[in-house]
Amino acid sequence: MKKIALIVLIILVLTLFVSCYLTEAVTKTLTEEEQNLEGVKMTAIVKSISDKIEVEVIEGEYGASGIYMVNFSSDTVFTDSDNVQLTVSDVDVGDVIEITYSGQVMLSYPPQIVALKVQIK
Repeated sequence: MKKIALIVLIILVLTLFVSCYLTEAVTKTLTEEEQNLEGVKMTAIVKSISDKIEVEVIEGEYGASGIYMVNFSSDTVFTDSDNVQLTVSDVDVGDVIEITYSGQVMLSYPPQIVALKVQIK
């Protein structure tokens, strides 16, 4: 009887370890998919450019409107409408751009986002 109880216990423990491992693997896959520039998009007009891009939103998901500050990093991808890679220096005041970001908005005034991709329209 003790052997059967031990075998059942071992099976339960192994099942627990396997399920935890599979849950972690699924989480990592979702994170990698998010990094493939899938995210929330907004279309905006460039108002000024410095270490950030100040934009006025024309159209945005989740009710985005008004002025936003767009932060960017060395990982931010800049492209034109034909998906030719550009740099931040190619963005000019008055350009209409489509910004892809994670959906997270910093609660400041004006609100701030971190761009994953900026496409000049």
